[in-house]
Amino acid sequence: MLKTIRRMWPLLVLGFLVNTAYSVMWPLTTIYLHGNLHLNLVQSGLILAAYSGCNVLGGYLGGVLSDRYSAKTVGLGMLAALVIDAGFGFIWNGIIAYPIVLIIFGLLTGGMLTLITAITAQLSHNDSKLFNLLYIFINVGLVVGTASIGVLFHHSLRPIFTLLIVCYLGAFALWRWKAAEFEVSGTDETITPSTQQTTTNRKKLPVASLVIVLLTLVFMWITYAQWMSNVSVYIQDEGLGIKLYSYLWVYNGILLIIVQALMTKASHVRIIPWQILLGLLAIAFSFLLMTTTSGIIVLFTAMTLLTVGEAVYVPGVPALINAYTVGNEGKYQGLVNSFSSVGKALGPVLGGVVIGQFTSFKFLFFLCAIVDFIVAAGFVLGVAPLLRRHSK
Repeated sequence: MLKTIRRMWPLLVLGFLVNTAYSVMWPLTTIYLHGNLHLNLVQSGLILAAYSGCNVLGGYLGGVLSDRYSAKTVGLGMLAALVIDAGFGFIWNGIIAYPIVLIIFGLLTGGMLTLITAITAQLSHNDSKLFNLLYIFINVGLVVGTASIGVLFHHSLRPIFTLLIVCYLGAFALWRWKAAEFEVSGTDETITPSTQQTTTNRKKLPVASLVIVLLTLVFMWITYAQWMSNVSVYIQDEGLGIKLYSYLWVYNGILLIIVQALMTKASHVRIIPWQILLGLLAIAFSFLLMTTTSGIIVLFTAMTLLTVGEAVYVPGVPALINAYTVGNEGKYQGLVNSFSSVGKALGPVLGGVVIGQFTSFKFLFFLCAIVDFIVAAGFVLGVAPLLRRHSK
């Protein structure tokens, strides 16, 4: 693993910086829209839907651009635009300006995350360990970003946007320095005879299986997005305070790092489908637990299940698709990010509608558990048998 870190550190640090900025923004979005700008949950959800819709578009464009053009040029262009966007957010973050800054942020962040995963895909067709390693660094960024919220946010977004500018300037400098060398590394790996033989022999994922896997992303993220949006309001309604919400995400990031570090030693293509299934079930049980009772212990226990599910499911899906597809890594990883963003877009809106209609967070959590159980069953029935037959 240390050898891989030494070889891949520019990409890993890039993922860390981009996700630090991302992780300091999204937990605050619903809180800022609802608490500071005084929008209701449905209005906040619609803005988040527009943000995630642009994230879908950014993921698609990032995939297409990374397949057709230099990763250095594409990356530097998006990072420069993110610096400018954060600069505007530092100056203007009112009820009109903030949603615009947020939507542009979603577009560019979707493109950057796709670029990073596409390059990772080009270098990791043989197993999923590299994806797990990338997600470790991404989740270190999650810990740093979410931990910064309690320190930086005191009803003003200027300290938050200052951190974003620092992260993006650092990422821009790093990518300008190392991207060309990294592209050469990726090119060399894709043209070696052994890699060509592996690519030739690699079996393709059936189209039906690909569609089902991508749909699991949509529905899983619809449910997961409740933690990223409406759960923050639930915690405040319970009188537990915003700092607890921040601490939950710090705990999430630390636990993700631990679980994914363990997974780098055990990951193998053959177990990825069962890894995905385990993740879906763990996420379902996290919501089911929250329907029974409330309190700090329950929230941390539910977050534990959610985190374990996320740690095995989220890197499993792109690794599975990458293992059973040939070429066009940017296109396929763009689909992964785009379908994920569709779920993230729909989740806050649907959650806000459910809460508005039934005035019950526990009913929302119950629905989320049912959805995840159904998705897990659909995955077992629709994907696992096809993969078993296809691997013979």
